[in-house]
Amino acid sequence: MLATSSSLEGKKRRLMSLVDLSAEPWRKAAFYSNEEAIGIVSELYRRWEANGMRGTPLDYASEEELDRLILIAERIEPTDISDQQVKMLVAAIYGEEAATKQPKKRNKIVEIIKRILLIGSY
Repeated sequence: MLATSSSLEGKKRRLMSLVDLSAEPWRKAAFYSNEEAIGIVSELYRRWEANGMRGTPLDYASEEELDRLILIAERIEPTDISDQQVKMLVAAIYGEEAATKQPKKRNKIVEIIKRILLIGSY
């Protein structure tokens, strides 16, 4: 089934409201730290640049790409900012898979990172 222009525009607006227009800055950071989102967004920027930077990169997204980006954005759980910071640092150091694992016990390194990030207010 072909997507209509209005359904694509609605999906673009939905994605923008979930990520770029979100009042939660860590939601945007978490989205743009996701490996799959990075790959899709990089491809959109490549297409946009190849077309003389007309419009926006989202104008070059297929319906499937928009659906996938929306799904990634919707799966970002609202969390305490310090929890999101820790997840991002763990992902940067150990990889995204390590950041998504739910430890049974609080990891000592996570506690140390939180103390550093919150500079003693923890």
